[in-house]
Amino acid sequence: MKKISDYILASLLALIVAIMFTQVVFRYTFNNSLSWSEEIAKFLFIWITFIGAALCFRDYMHLGVDFLLEKVPGKYKTLLLIFNTLLITAFNGGMIVLGFMWVNDVSGTLSPAVGLPLNIVFYAALPCSALLSFIYGLVRLRKEFKKIN
Repeated sequence: MKKISDYILASLLALIVAIMFTQVVFRYTFNNSLSWSEEIAKFLFIWITFIGAALCFRDYMHLGVDFLLEKVPGKYKTLLLIFNTLLITAFNGGMIVLGFMWVNDVSGTLSPAVGLPLNIVFYAALPCSALLSFIYGLVRLRKEFKKIN
């Protein structure tokens, strides 16, 4: 699953670069701007941001204050990491439920240039990213509990 997430993120980034390159070519070569490219690039950028946040959580790359963690001895450090991961995973669980409720509530709105449903291409990035982070949180918890045993 780790490689799939990385490939999805890389593919979205490649797609946004291709769309923006096409937009520049059309604007300066054919003197005709594409009406949909900016909107699609914006949606892709939002998905890249949210999926990237989940991948940062997976790889322990999020910003954090680890002053207390550095002062705590070995076994307590693991317990503190478990507690921290439990809180983050529980928060993501709530974001999954509330996020999908929110996506359902805002259904019916279409994007102006392309006419895509905004609840899918825009708002669904939040609960999908929370679901991915929730899964990665469960994997991290399993690893941390193995350290204790």
